[in-house]
Amino acid sequence: MRLSRRPECVGPEPLTQAELLALRGVKGDPVASYQLKDLLPPDNLWGVTRAADRLAYAIRRQETILIIGDYDADGATSCAVMVEGLGLLGASDVRYLIPNRFNLGYGLSPELVDLAMAEHPGLIVTVDQGIVSIDGVQYAKSLGLDVIVTDHHLPGEQLPIADAIVNPNQRGCSFESKNLAGVGVAFYVLVALRQALAASGALPETGARLASLLDLVALGTVADLVILDNNNRRLVQAGIRQIRSGRARPGIKALIDVAGLDGRVLTSQQIAFNIAPRLNAAGRLDDMSLGVECLLAPTHSAEAQAQRLDGLNKERRRIEKEMTQQANQWLPEVAAESIQGLFGVSLFDPRWHEGVIGILAARVRAQCSRPVFIFTEVDGELLKGSGRSIEGLHLRDLLVEMDRDCQGLLQKFGGHAMAAGVTIQKRDFESFREKFNEFSALALQGRVLDETVISDGLPQTFDLVAVAALVRDHPWGQGFPMPVFDEQLEVLEQKLLAGGHLRLKLLSPRFEEVLEGIFFNRDRVIESRMAHFVFRLDVNRFRGVDRPQLIISHCL
Repeated sequence: MRLSRRPECVGPEPLTQAELLALRGVKGDPVASYQLKDLLPPDNLWGVTRAADRLAYAIRRQETILIIGDYDADGATSCAVMVEGLGLLGASDVRYLIPNRFNLGYGLSPELVDLAMAEHPGLIVTVDQGIVSIDGVQYAKSLGLDVIVTDHHLPGEQLPIADAIVNPNQRGCSFESKNLAGVGVAFYVLVALRQALAASGALPETGARLASLLDLVALGTVADLVILDNNNRRLVQAGIRQIRSGRARPGIKALIDVAGLDGRVLTSQQIAFNIAPRLNAAGRLDDMSLGVECLLAPTHSAEAQAQRLDGLNKERRRIEKEMTQQANQWLPEVAAESIQGLFGVSLFDPRWHEGVIGILAARVRAQCSRPVFIFTEVDGELLKGSGRSIEGLHLRDLLVEMDRDCQGLLQKFGGHAMAAGVTIQKRDFESFREKFNEFSALALQGRVLDETVISDGLPQTFDLVAVAALVRDHPWGQGFPMPVFDEQLEVLEQKLLAGGHLRLKLLSPRFEEVLEGIFFNRDRVIESRMAHFVFRLDVNRFRGVDRPQLIISHCL
């Protein structure tokens, strides 16, 4: 691991909060830049007018509208947003269906359409999926169904023959933010529908309450790790404000409670690391319909739903720990063979759980600083892989290049720049491993593949008020990273905790102040009295009392 400070942070004086924000593109009053009134309008979102008109027609005709989602947190929140939003806008019969990861797989497949027919829909609306569901949409159309696709994933060369496609990443779409999550696209479709209904004089009074969906939009946007550009930060911060004011829906309140958090000071980081994993656990281990049920639950049943998700998350963590230990046995072997010769890493073990291989891929990538695919067996002949990339390598585009060069190797694939999925024949694993390494080497030619941590230098202060403002006033996340600091600190006390974490008491020589620190996934003590730590700042609220805390990532 290499530590590198930003050029602006190499001087003797720490940067102020305003200077740290300026490095992330926020100029002037940051609170003003998060205002919902400045949200981009839906006008330039290609296909949204056609989708709104078809939905308005379905509402007038009182058709059954079936929402078909995806099995991750973005898919679940997208589904809940569309179900509740269409209800607010006058739809009388809105239902939903979530494909099961283990027997139906991703997207609107013909098999899923057959299941959908049991609901007798007049209109199918996909959320967070559908842009690559060529066969499924065609099959639905052959059965006489209308289909609206709302998605944010990258399209392939061919688009489905849907009645409307709303996706900021489709060719010809001039919408300024290409980083909307699936839940953001769903919300924008509802905003356009509200405008269409208002223009025709058919908007019900409840249509004014669409902003009440923003807690779901914030959760799904943060959970899906999309880039928090200006527009997404407005959506997320508006949703967080709603949660903090006590106006979150019962299911989200229950998830906050079961995670042991205080919703009045909830942050985007807590959504990412505490709330989203509990929601995602449903799709990883069971059925994401459980997650949607929690998000839509009334007060009297929300707590039980959240407790069930919490139990699934505990089981997910147990499985993940076991899989990580197995993968860690592999890493020293690679080191012995010189990992410097590898550019892309592929691992396979039939024991690994299909729902957790993505998390394991992220863990291994962090350890070896290379793009990684983790495979498990899904039947006797096929392997399913989940990949995670590093900065500068677009994983989905790399798979496109592999598919062109090695036709027949990839049975199915799709994804984003940083994450992708692929299905291959079991017999082709060694070929995939060789080709993935080869194509990664071409894409990363000239790159030094050691982990580099970028620091914002010394913290200006450890004062509680200043730290709380830094942590809580901004929607930190992907593409808008929370400041990372580094400093020499004295180790006063340390204790290993259950679960493999290290708790510390540290002394800052600059301020002569004793600080609390937590070093997650550290299973051994710090040997030296003085150490150079890399950390971000946080506020630990315990029994209503706030204390500044260091979240330590590295000890140099």
